[in-house]
Order: sequence, then structure tokens, then C-alpha cells
Amino acid sequence: MHWNQVARTLRVVFFLRVPLVMLMVLAALGPLINSTSMTSNLLDQEGKSLSLFLVSFAAFMLAFTTVTALNLTLFYGRDRFEEMGHAHPKRPLLTFAIGCLAASILDGYVYTRTLPSSGWNVWFLLLGFLGAFVLVFVAKILQLTFTDPKTTPHPPPYLVFPAYLFGPLEGFFDYFYCLTWKPAESAKGFLNAVSQWPLSILQHAGQGYLIRRDASANQPLRLQSGHVFATSLAALAFASYFTIAYVKSTITANDAKVPALAFVLLFLIVACWSLSALAFFFDRYRFPLFSVLFVLSALTFAVPQSDHFFRVVKRSFPPPPTSAQYLATRLNGQKKRLIFVATPGGGIQAAAWTAKVLTELNTISQGEFRKSVAAISSVSGGSLGAIIYGASFNGGPVPPEKVPENATRSALDEVAWGWTVPDFWRTILPWLRTNRAIDRGWALEKKWAAVNGLKDQEGSPGTLLSDWSGIARQGKMPALLINSMIAERGQPVVFSNTQFPAGLPSDQGRIVNFYDLYKDHPRGSYDIRVNTAARLSASFSYVAPAPRPYLDAPFGEGFHFVDGGYYDNYGMNSLLSWLDEALADPRVRTNQPDILILQIRHFNPGALNGPILAGWGLQLIAPPLALYNMRDFAQSSVAQNQLAFFDRFYGTQKVNVWTTTIEYDGSQSCSDAPLSWKLDSGQIGCISQTWNNLVRDDPKRSLTCVADYINGRDPSKACARAGATKE
Repeated sequence: MHWNQVARTLRVVFFLRVPLVMLMVLAALGPLINSTSMTSNLLDQEGKSLSLFLVSFAAFMLAFTTVTALNLTLFYGRDRFEEMGHAHPKRPLLTFAIGCLAASILDGYVYTRTLPSSGWNVWFLLLGFLGAFVLVFVAKILQLTFTDPKTTPHPPPYLVFPAYLFGPLEGFFDYFYCLTWKPAESAKGFLNAVSQWPLSILQHAGQGYLIRRDASANQPLRLQSGHVFATSLAALAFASYFTIAYVKSTITANDAKVPALAFVLLFLIVACWSLSALAFFFDRYRFPLFSVLFVLSALTFAVPQSDHFFRVVKRSFPPPPTSAQYLATRLNGQKKRLIFVATPGGGIQAAAWTAKVLTELNTISQGEFRKSVAAISSVSGGSLGAIIYGASFNGGPVPPEKVPENATRSALDEVAWGWTVPDFWRTILPWLRTNRAIDRGWALEKKWAAVNGLKDQEGSPGTLLSDWSGIARQGKMPALLINSMIAERGQPVVFSNTQFPAGLPSDQGRIVNFYDLYKDHPRGSYDIRVNTAARLSASFSYVAPAPRPYLDAPFGEGFHFVDGGYYDNYGMNSLLSWLDEALADPRVRTNQPDILILQIRHFNPGALNGPILAGWGLQLIAPPLALYNMRDFAQSSVAQNQLAFFDRFYGTQKVNVWTTTIEYDGSQSCSDAPLSWKLDSGQIGCISQTWNNLVRDDPKRSLTCVADYINGRDPSKACARAGATKE
């Protein structure tokens, strides 16, 4: 092999970098998605025939898109780039086969993940391939229709599949190409006439785009035949993308018809066409594609309209009850033994386990548990479980027995739609956005509202947190502490149906209530929907954005809210602060209440990580790795210390503080819990299986603790004092 040949090959690979990278992404997508619990449920289509078809269709469309972009560059790169003077597609059938293989690898992972549900899955995957091939056939017909044989002396070249290998198919295309049919002639003439102005833009940079013309003959400008095919196929792909995006913008309680993985693939198709077009144009001028993207991004980087927003409602409402007022109402003439729940974050796994524990505890206590729950402090995914549980009180929209089921309903498809449609166009064209609150976070909270019967129609107030404040004032539902954090300050913020903290200014450096942040706003007081509050508590990095309130205009100042787990993933800080404020009131303390702090943990108590053998590359990730691993360890230690100090202080005031923890042990096949917003059927079964195992064995006597506490028995036999060093 000569070095000249190596150098020429490398130059050709450079010009083909976009379709080659996309082809590798497609081939690696299945293994990458399947490698982590954060994304693996993208592959699970639950045996739904339409979902399987759409995923396979989008996968093969992406394959055919990459093959088209690759062959297009090889065909017409010779006219545009001197370095590609000898390049041309030598083995088109092999290129087609490689593209199909890449899509088939992804389909294989989808088939394997969905296999137990139906034996017909493979046929729907094959139908997806046929559907994509039909779209290619349609694009070919459009190419032949709008290609003028008078200016193109040879049949249009293949770009996806080498039709010339099959005589009858080649003859059909040649017949169609040379067909002298007056309507076809008129269509070609009309297209040539209307395309002259846009094609004139490319006239002086049209190498590889336009057919060479004889100036003396004054021939009109025409696209190369291959570009006609690519334009047709791209138009069909974009039409599919926009049609599905529009249909999906209506979010209902029903399962999404178009799965998240299909949205991801459709977006990659759009990206492949767009990036390939930019590279083909700018590579001639040696202007790097990265620089093009940087310039385009810089245009909207700091535009206020491109920011993310969450919805608020301008409204006057009576102040919620303070923690002391709420607790005094619950203690007067009622139970003196109240339960206070702290449930942490962790995606849909945290929501499902929280809902399961709270519901089943009521079942085994014969309805007494619901009467004893006074407050729930929740973070991230636990906040979803908390609001679903809250919606089951006082005749709310969720029947108590439906709480666990509702908490397992997937919202991953809606998040994927938000990522690939409104959030993408927000970045590209922020000035054209009309409803600026629509993004992946909006899609998440709309799905939660639809599933749980929370009013959230556009143009109406919805189910507001202040609506639940009135119910809490009567003691008919638990106090909710939905924890989030202000990104600009690193300060914890709470959304609550109680007035907590009471009377504290927002700049005091402690927990601040959302209502207090904007109570003195010149535009008036603002309220928030309960599903929006839960979403802001669960705004973990990149899965949901860090939005600010839409205070009538995108130029209005507002703090950005992020996941409450950044500050305290266990919800203990706000819960103990809420209790401390309530117990400071004599009306509460004179009742000498007993307190049981029930901690819910949704993942296996993991063993400490061991040392690793690594090279210098570890130094690149060591700082974020240390911060990530420190968070849970440090926060758990802080939570235990807070409990100990709390018990030692109030123990001297005849207030007994007990604690117990209900853990998801998830043994064996249930140990790998997902972090996304989707549970597959096996993982849903693991929730029930783990609870049943806990009821059967109760290794830490946590259920016995709750039962003894509720029924007035001595809790010291099964519960731990909060001041103890271990749970």
C-alpha cells in the first residue's frame, strides 16, 4: 500500500465523516442503551406492535439516510472537492448491507428485550424495514419524475440500493425515467420554473449541486439527479418527523403511541441530513463543521427566549397554615402518635416504591396508617409518589388503591418527545416560540397530571398547591414538603401546602418557601400547580431542564430551579426544620406528641466501592466522580446526625422521637433498578415481589415498628430512637 493511497483514503473518510459517524452511532446504539439502567428501558416496547414497527421503521430510515448521504458525497464530491477526484461508490450493495446490518443490530436488542411478550415481534420489525424501503421507493419515483432526461444523459445513479442488479427493476425505472407523459413533462417544467430563484443562490458555489450547463444554450439551472432523490427522501423524513411531533404534542393518560426510541431515531435522521448538508457545503471552503455549529449556537446562546420556563398562576389566596397550626389541628382530639415520612429521589423507582410502601402500610394497618401520616418530605422521584398519594385524600382524583399503579406509569416517551421536538427548536429558533413553557419538563408534568386526574388544561388554573393548602388547614391530608433547590444560590426551596418556613425572609440563607420568593413581586402573588412543583423537585441534570418561572414575559427575572437532591436527597433537612418550627409552639409541645420518622429508601443499600486500577484518564473524571459519590455518602451521614441531635434536644422536653427505615432490598434479579421515567413489566413485578418479601421476613422489623407505633404499643421493641447511631 502506497502512502498516497493512504492519504487519499483518509481525505475521503474525512469528507464522509458525518454519515460514517451516524452509521456507527446506529450500530452502537443498542449496546450503549442496554449498558446502563438509566437508558435500558428505551429498548423495551412492551410487545406493542405499533411501537415495534415505528422503532424498526425509524432505524432503517436512519440507515438509508446514512447510506444516501455517503453515496451522495462520493458521487458528487468529485465535482466539489479536488481530493475526491477518483472516489466513487465501488460496492453499493455492500454499503446497503452495512446500513441494514447497523439497523438490524438495534432491532435485535429491541427484539431480545421485548421477546417474552409475543412471538410476533419479529414480523413487526420486518414490517418496519419494508415501510422504510417503501419510502425509499417513493423517493426514487419522485426523483425520476422531476429529473429531465434532456439534461441528464444517463439514468439517475443509485443512492441506497443498486437496482441495476435486478434487470426487471432496472427496466421499470428506465421506462419511468424516459416516459414522455404530458402531465410528467408539465410537472418537470413547473418545477424547473419555480426552482430557478432558490437554485440561483447556489450558482456560484454549485459545484456538485447543479448540472453543468452550456452558457450559449441558456439552459435553466437544475439540481443533480442524486440531489433530487436526497431532497425527496429528506422531505419525506422531515414530514414524518413533524407529523408525529404534532400528533404527540397532545399528552393524555393513555400510553404513548410513538415510543421514546423512535423519537430519538427520528431526531438522528434530521441531524444526519442537516449535518451532512452543512459539511458538503462548507468543506469546500475548509470551514470546519464544528465552527459552523459554534457560530449557529452562539446566535441563540444568551437569548432570553431560549431559556426554559415553568408555568405559574397569578392569584390571590389565603396564607397556608403554619406547621404549628397544621400539627395542632391534627393533635387536637385525634391521634397523639403521628408519622412523618422522608422519601428520597431516584426517578420512577423512587416514585413507585414510595407509593407502594405508603399504600401497603395502610392495608396491613387496616386503614390506621393514613390517619397517622402527618407530613411527607419528598425529593425528586419521591415527590411524584408523594403528590399521587396526596391526591388520594379527601375524595381526590386518585382512589387510594390506584396510587401504586399510577406511580409506575411511564413518562419516558413524553420526555423523549420534549427533548427532540420543542427543546431542539427552542435552541434553533427561540424567537418563534409562542408557548415558551413547552419543553421536556412540561411534557413530564402534563403526563403526571393526565394519569392522576389533576386538572391541568391550558388556559385554566389547574390543580394548584394552594387548593391543597385549604384541605391541609382542615387536617384532611398530610402536609407536603416538596424539595427543590435554587441554582443561583444553592439554597434549598420547598413547595408546601403549609406556610413553612413561617416569617423568614428569602435571603436568610435557610430553606425558603416558593411563595415567599415572589410574595412581594410587583406583578402580584404567584401560585403553582402541584404537578409542576413535583417536576421542579425532580429536575435532575439534563433529564429535565433547570427552568425559571414565566413571570408574564421571558425578560422577567426569576430563579432557576433544579433537583432537590443536589442539596438533600433524603428530605431530612426540611422535615426536621418543619417539625422544629411546629414544636416551638406551646400548643403543639403541650400535647407531648410521639414522633415516628419513617424513612423510605428505594435502592439496595450498596456496599462501598472498592479501589480501581486506572491510568491518567481517571484524572479527567475524578472531580465529578468524587462529587457524585460523595453526595449520597455525605448526605446520609448528615441526615443521621440531624436525627440524633433532634432526638437529644426534644427528648429532654418529653417528646419521643423514633425512627425506622423501609428499604427496597431488590435481591437477585430485582437489584438493578432504573433511574429513568419508565419501568418495564419485570421491574414493576419486582416492586410487588420486594414488598411481599419484606412482609414475609421483615428483617429489620420496620413493619413491626410501624404497627406497634400506630396501635399504641411500646415502640422501643422494634423502633430505634432517632438519637441512635444506626438505623
